[in-house]
Amino acid sequence: MRETCTGATHSGWCDHLREEDLSAFEEVLQQALESAGIQQALRATGGMISPGDLHALAWEARESIAATAAAEYHGLLRLRRTNTSARASDQLPAALAVLVPALAGIAAAVFLFVGYGLHLASSQPQLAGELQAMGWICAGVTGLGLLADLIWLMITAIRNRPAANPGTAPRADPDTDGSLKVWRQAQRWRRALLVRGILPFLHARIEEARNTGTPR
Repeated sequence: MRETCTGATHSGWCDHLREEDLSAFEEVLQQALESAGIQQALRATGGMISPGDLHALAWEARESIAATAAAEYHGLLRLRRTNTSARASDQLPAALAVLVPALAGIAAAVFLFVGYGLHLASSQPQLAGELQAMGWICAGVTGLGLLADLIWLMITAIRNRPAANPGTAPRADPDTDGSLKVWRQAQRWRRALLVRGILPFLHARIEEARNTGTPR
């Protein structure tokens, strides 16, 4: 999704929320509409404006409302990008651990098959010997790779094993820690969105309805 940033009321705000954050906006909006303050203010209007009216108005103005929490939202987007990059980096060693032994095993099979084939055919004995040597080298690499994978799996299992003492804190995991940071920043954004954006907007619309004196 392409970003088009504007320099309007809130500096640095881009003119849309990400699609995955629209549901979060909806949740915060519902929280605000169900809050005691908004419910009391609605009753004071005598039916001049309904919760449905407020919801429609707030949803239509969601971008300008979201701009009031631009700093927190941009911080959330930065943390998401960082966390995604960290996960991709963590997956590279695991991919190599699988790929290297597999390729070495294939190469070993090919070299040994051709080498021993030439040897049995008594054709080009020097080449046959070289191919056999390369095949056994690749076989050794395959064995070392599989051994390294086994050791890595054992270490991972030990690190992820539940602590014997329930009160002992688990070892920090970079991926979990990154996800926790994203979650905490998302909560900061939601709080700012509620306090600085949605609640003031709803109260302003209720006050306008009371001043007009006509039901919607």
